[in-house]
Parts: sequence; structure tokens; C-alpha cells
Amino acid sequence: MSSMLEMLNTTASYIGPFFILLGLLIFVHELGHFLVAKYFGVKVEVFSLGFGKKIFQYIKGDTNYCISIIPLGGYVKMYGDDPTAEIPDNQKHLAFLHKPVGARIAIVLAGPLMNLIFAALIFSVVGMLGEKMAAPILGDIKKDSQAYEWGFRSGMEISKINDTTVQTWDDIENQIKAHANQELTFTYSNNDSSSGELTAKPTLGNNDNILSAQRQVGTIEGLTPISYGATVGVSDISSPAAIAGMTAIEQITKINGIEIKYQREMENKLEEFVSNPEKYNNLVIEAKSLIDKDKDPQPRNFEFDKTQLDITSRQNLFTSLGFKNSELFLYQIKEDSPADKAGLKAGDQLVAVNSKPIDKWEVIVEEIKSYNGNGKPVSIDFIRSGEQQQVNVVPQMTELVKNTGAEDNRFTIGIIPTVLSTMAEPILIRYSNPLVALQKGLSQSWKWTKMVAMSFVRMLQNEVSSKNIGGVITIGKYAGQSYQVGLSPFLKLMAIISINLFLINLLPVPILDGGHLLFFTIEAIRGAPLSMRKMEIAQQIGLIILMSLMVFALFNDISNILNPPW
Repeated sequence: MSSMLEMLNTTASYIGPFFILLGLLIFVHELGHFLVAKYFGVKVEVFSLGFGKKIFQYIKGDTNYCISIIPLGGYVKMYGDDPTAEIPDNQKHLAFLHKPVGARIAIVLAGPLMNLIFAALIFSVVGMLGEKMAAPILGDIKKDSQAYEWGFRSGMEISKINDTTVQTWDDIENQIKAHANQELTFTYSNNDSSSGELTAKPTLGNNDNILSAQRQVGTIEGLTPISYGATVGVSDISSPAAIAGMTAIEQITKINGIEIKYQREMENKLEEFVSNPEKYNNLVIEAKSLIDKDKDPQPRNFEFDKTQLDITSRQNLFTSLGFKNSELFLYQIKEDSPADKAGLKAGDQLVAVNSKPIDKWEVIVEEIKSYNGNGKPVSIDFIRSGEQQQVNVVPQMTELVKNTGAEDNRFTIGIIPTVLSTMAEPILIRYSNPLVALQKGLSQSWKWTKMVAMSFVRMLQNEVSSKNIGGVITIGKYAGQSYQVGLSPFLKLMAIISINLFLINLLPVPILDGGHLLFFTIEAIRGAPLSMRKMEIAQQIGLIILMSLMVFALFNDISNILNPPW
């Protein structure tokens, strides 16, 4: 009951932002049609936001301005837009269908173009308000990676590539992608205030952005903004950590009073402790339990007697505390999943799958992925409260959608490891110069137009899942969530949806603007309009296509509510 009330409260909080977003975008779209129609002397009878019964109306001149009860669209009713209607000779100069075909094309095209222009303006406003973006700071650089060989190290901040100033992580990626097999000079600084330059030559590799037209771009393997969080697992109930009161999975927040955010910082502080043990009376660790995440547990202090610990090396200290690699400890179990039904819980340490020892997470992932679907259970050995146990789990085929939008259907059991990934604190990028902000707005509009267009292409190529198509529920959800985060994220979402409306309305589907453009273009080429019968058939087909798409989007919305993506 409480979860139902929570869902209703959440839904109610999304309604306002949803109506603001959709209402404004529809208004802008219809305003485009209206203004150009008036410019060409067409009599506009109705300017409506929404469909159905009118709940507010105001008549000025020839036009009835109104708001209708169903706020999921809008329309401009122009005089003479019905090809079956009789138009008196003295009124033909006001009729839409009696205007030259070029004027009709301009009127129809004005709506989508207004959405594109509006998106550019919104992106410009976002640029002036400021937007939080990923900082140009390197995450965990593995020693066996190409990035490490070139000299990149964890925590480096990149300020310049060749002569181009770098402000965000996107700037780094864009420069690398654009310079395959070309030598680049990176200017960097470290946390210890040291700085320098290094050179690297990106290799030509596969583009991980599926919404890009470029299949291959410049890459530097191992270069990432992602860092691992400082988490540890505790399964030995006789260990100092367990005796002190630590739970099965803990996030380290401080060591000897120094704040810890990343795993590498935890390792460095432990290394410092074993290198200078005389500097410290004891080892004091602040940590918070990750077992009851929903209850927002507070950090607690744990003090360990250094004489009871093995301080001959960092690894020995880690082990003598009773700490283990948290990757093999379960962080979350999906409700009603095979793992949940078998009885696995957050904090369980996985030790074997089908009697095969697990030393890294990939072992269990590959074992489950390779399941042959014969219904035979998979045995999983785990440790809970110091006791080793075993359960049998039957993996199920799961329809997954990757971050790229591509489908990845495979066997899963519904578990997530305790691996917290994080990035450096985002930075606020703001452009005080309106002209610079406008330039950035135009650039962002072009970028998102290409990405949205490519999403349609990749969907037709079956490289992006059609499950990404969302309807009004999805729009409402994202509108509410972005509004709660802040004005800039909400406006950015509005701009992206405006670009979606621009492109969708240009699709050559009858009853959409693109369908009318197709008819008028054919008329311009052949010198005469299509027959009434052909246009009626096309309109009926277009209506079926549009209604089918809306039903499919609604189906996806409801499916995501009933079965939220993992």
C-alpha cells in the first residue's frame, strides 16, 4: 500500500513539469504554422493547444485561440484546408489550399522548423544558465592498458590537447575521436600540483557511440573518466573488521581522518600507513554499510590496534583486517529474479559456480551467459555470516537494453556485484557572452539532430532496440525527474524532445507535416495535386501507422512500469 501511495505521489509530482514541457513545445510548433500562414494571408480559424472539448477560448479577429481538454497535441485550423469544401471566389485568397504550392510548403514546414529553432535557443539559454558536465579528469588507468603505456595516470586533469583548450571530458573524447593515427600533445596537471605534457597517438577503433554515423574513430584503450569507489567485503566473522561491527559490504569514507572517495585513494592511505606505522597510534577507518542502502546508513568509526595487524605490506594489512575484494559480494538482488527466489541476499560472497571457483566477477557472468537453457539448475556456493552455503538457480532469458540502446538478450539470474563506479565532481560550464552561448546552442542542436536521426537509422538496422520508443508516460517521467534535478537539465530535455518533434514531423507519413510536404512536393513536380481518392487512402494508412506507433509506445511505457529495466 505504501509503495502504491509513493508511486501516486511521484506521478502527481511529474504532472506539472510534463504539461509545461509538452504544452510549450506544442505551442511553439503550432506558432510556426500560425505565423507563416498569417504571413501568406491565410485565414486561421482556430489555434488550439490540445484536442477535444475546449476549456478556454478567446476570439480575436478571425481566430479562435483555445486550450482543449486533452493536452497531448495541438492544431492550427486554417480556412480552406478541406479539399472537399466549396470556397466562394471572393474568399479563395484566404484559403490554404488555394495558395501557391510554395506557400503551402512553407506553412507546413514552419512547424517543425520552429521546433528546431526553439531547441537551439533553449540550448543557448542552458549555456548561459550553466550546465554541470563531466570534468576532464582521468579515472582509474589500468597498468596493462594502452593509456598507461602512453603515460596517462589516474587523477590527471587534462587542460589542453595540442592548442585546443579542454573544459570537459567530452572535449577530450571529441579530440581523440577526430585524430585517429595522429600524434596529440596532452597538457596535464596532477593532484600534487605537478604538471607536464605527454604525447599519444590514438588508434583507429570501433566507435562506442552507436548513434554516430562514424563506425570507426580514434581511440586510446584504457582512457576513462570512471573510477572505482572504495568498497570492501567482509565475510570472516572472526576477522578484526567483523568483530569491530563491520557488515558484509562497506564503503570506506575516511582513513585516519582523511576523506576517501576512490579505491586508489584507499590503497594509497593503507600504503602510507604500512610505510610509516610510527606516525599513527592506530588505524581509524570510517565506513558506512551498504547492506541497508534504502535506509541511508550513516558512517561509523572503527579503530584497529596496529599491533594486532600485519603491516608488512599493504596487501597483508588489507587481508589481516578481514577485507576482501567487494566485487564478489552481492550488492543488489532483483526482486522476483531467479537469485531472489533461490534465497540469495545482498552481502553474500560468491565463491563458486557449478563447482568452479570464482576469483573475478566475469567468471559467473560467463557461466550464466553460456547456460544452454535446458532447465537444469546452476549451483552457486556462497558465504553468509561466515558459513558456506549452496543454492540451485535456474537462469532465465532476459531482454536487456544496453546504454547504447542496442538489445542484449541473454541468460541472467538477477544479481549485481558491489562495484561502485564514480567520476570526478562535475564542473559547471557557463557562457556569459550571449553570442558564444548562441554558437554553443547551434552546435548542440546540430549534434542532437544527428544523434536523433541516427537513432531512427539504427532502429531500422535493428542495432537499436525498438523498446527505446517511449510515449507520454516516459516523457512525463523524464520531465519530472529532470525538473527535480534543476532548471538546466529540464530545459535540456525540452530541447532534445523539441528536436525529436522536428524530425518526427518531417517523416513522410500522411497526417504528419512530412506527409503534407510529400503531397505538396509531388504536386509541385507534376503540376497537379494527387487525386482525392489517393490522398484519402494515404491519410488512412498514415493514421493507422501513427496510432500503431502510439499504442506501441504506450505498451513500452507500461512494460517498463510493470517490469522495470535491470
